[in-house]
Amino acid sequence: MLPCIARKYRAGWGMIARDWQGMVLGVWAVPSSSCSNPKQEESMALRMAMRMAKLQGWKKVVFEVDCLQVVEELNREGNDRIGSVVIEDIRSLCTNFEECCFTFTRGVNNYVSHTLAKMAVSLENLAKWKVDFPAWLHELVQTDCRGSCPGFL
Repeated sequence: MLPCIARKYRAGWGMIARDWQGMVLGVWAVPSSSCSNPKQEESMALRMAMRMAKLQGWKKVVFEVDCLQVVEELNREGNDRIGSVVIEDIRSLCTNFEECCFTFTRGVNNYVSHTLAKMAVSLENLAKWKVDFPAWLHELVQTDCRGSCPGFL
């Protein structure tokens, strides 16, 4: 899940990776100084998440994004695609995975990511957790909606 929060010349991206059973694999709070429009920030956060997934060696991925415009653009087929450099980068990154899809999720389904994005606005550097998660993060994960990622058959 990839929400972006923007405040006065800074933005923050929150990312959480889960396996097919919903177990947390990693969590990231990423500060961004670009603070462009929400669609652009979501696209840049998604591109970064895809690069992280590639580095982890994950082969079957579902990216949940809370910007419907980004998801619609990525899922649009044919020659009428609007496109941008970031969107085209994302499409190119899809070739790194056996299965890759993009789904829209509402804010109510991405509480952890949204909270991390808010936190990231005040950070100077990326914060990440992969093995040991602090208690507050465990609490966030437990309050987050479960089952929002479709499973692979």
